[in-house]
Amino acid sequence: MALIRYFKFYPFSTIKLYTFAKSICIYLMKLSLLFLFCLLSVQQIFAQDQIKIDSLKIQLSNVNEDTTKVKLLFDLSDVYGRTDLIMALQYAKEALQLSVQARNELLEARSHIKIGSHLIRIGNYDEALKNYLSSLKIAQNNKFEHEEFVSLSNLGVIQDRIDKFDNALKYYFEALNIYNKSIEIGKPIQEIKNIQGLYNNIGNIYASKNDLGTAEEYYLKGLAIAEQKSDFSNIGIICNNLGKLEDQKKNFDKAYSYLVKSLEARQKINDKSGIAKSYYSLANHYVEMQQPKEALEYAKKSFVLGTELKEPLTRKISSMFLYQINKKLGNWENALAYHEIFQEVSDSLLNDTKIQELTRLQMQYEYEKIEKDNDAKRQKAKLTYIVLLSAITVISVILALLFFLARSRTKRIQLEKEKLEKDMLIKNKELTTNVLYLLQKNELINSITARLLKLKANLKEENIAPVQKIIVDLQSITEKEVWEEFEYRFQSVHEEFYQSLKRKFPDLTPSEIKLAAFLRLNMTTKEIASITNQSVNSLETARYRLRKKLNITNQEINLVNFLLNI
Repeated sequence: MALIRYFKFYPFSTIKLYTFAKSICIYLMKLSLLFLFCLLSVQQIFAQDQIKIDSLKIQLSNVNEDTTKVKLLFDLSDVYGRTDLIMALQYAKEALQLSVQARNELLEARSHIKIGSHLIRIGNYDEALKNYLSSLKIAQNNKFEHEEFVSLSNLGVIQDRIDKFDNALKYYFEALNIYNKSIEIGKPIQEIKNIQGLYNNIGNIYASKNDLGTAEEYYLKGLAIAEQKSDFSNIGIICNNLGKLEDQKKNFDKAYSYLVKSLEARQKINDKSGIAKSYYSLANHYVEMQQPKEALEYAKKSFVLGTELKEPLTRKISSMFLYQINKKLGNWENALAYHEIFQEVSDSLLNDTKIQELTRLQMQYEYEKIEKDNDAKRQKAKLTYIVLLSAITVISVILALLFFLARSRTKRIQLEKEKLEKDMLIKNKELTTNVLYLLQKNELINSITARLLKLKANLKEENIAPVQKIIVDLQSITEKEVWEEFEYRFQSVHEEFYQSLKRKFPDLTPSEIKLAAFLRLNMTTKEIASITNQSVNSLETARYRLRKKLNITNQEINLVNFLLNI
């Protein structure tokens, strides 16, 4: 940017060209010194981390008490969390195993929280959700308010990541209520050190809802607390979000100052994951400013760091920027390569199955919460129910009988279903046999007709007319009639399929409907070719066109299975 401004305001002359060259040299020397300083700083921090890791491992090998071991494992997990998420996750899981063995529910809840935090960064949301629901359950049962606060906050983070913003706000405000209540009664929960992070997350939700004013209000609340506590981690996160917000409002100078402040805060604590995020936010900033070369530089840094840290979300976002920027610059080969990486990482992250599993787990948690309340009510009413024990016994017997009757009915229904499926299979086989017979008959008629036509030229005058009549009679039995007879039989067996196919795909031609019917009978391309007098290549082309008409874009979807499910 400095060089661009220089070109703009200083027209060239001999003296000015010399001055310009001198300025460039000084500028490049400053950049080189700055880069060298940053490199040495990063190496120094990494060396300090390694010394701390070695020290913690020595302490761990010399300790026998389980509680102390778990705390050391937590420390190791935290240190590795800045550079190697896989190792961080491994130590957190070891802490959980040891906490369960020691029957220490507080440490067990904290282990689940630590595992969940690493899993969120890796992008494994379903496993993260399981761990936070486990920690929440333990915290609520034991009134561990801090752990309940952290669990609720991170459950909100997961709902945010899967775009369930209202659910996310519900969790965030539940966590905020815990904090506010402790302040109101004059007993603030001392362990809650990340209220600034909660404000940031609430700001994220309002930003997602495009309520930028409310989002900025919560971000600034969080930033003020983070700066007061010298919390560089949250300063980095919140400034990064404020930078993106200002980019969205086209306040580019303000956005740049926030993004640089975010990067500097993250570099101070060697937060490599955060640094990678700052890099792709700066890449986005320069994309918004129509400066693709600067954007490309930061996107590359983010991609390299994300790959090193094995963070799929960072790789996904940075590869997306690299694809878009290379495409804009006309580097088509690089653009294609990065697009393939983006697609691969995207597919591995969050799919429909994962979202369904997350919803199921959420419903399970709500159900268990209701069951817990019901158990408490049943305990209070236990004395009253003792006098009704005889009645309950009778009811239990009746329920048992009803259960066995219901199971018997279910079994009968299952047997009837299996019988219907068997009957359908037999009808399908009969239908297939029938169509083979009809078409073979048609081929035989065509063959006889062709032979009679050849003989006709050699017949006597008086025999030509009778033979001609036979030919006409044979040709009156056309393939159309054969198909009409098959269609009638097919509809009688698969009436719902036929109606559904025509309703959902009204643009299908008669030939495509015929092909769909054959495929519905699970007939191979070779078998269809042999009875329709078409080549295998023609049928393959027809199958491709049918897939297109049926809107089957995913190559992994089997055409026959698709038709079987209509």
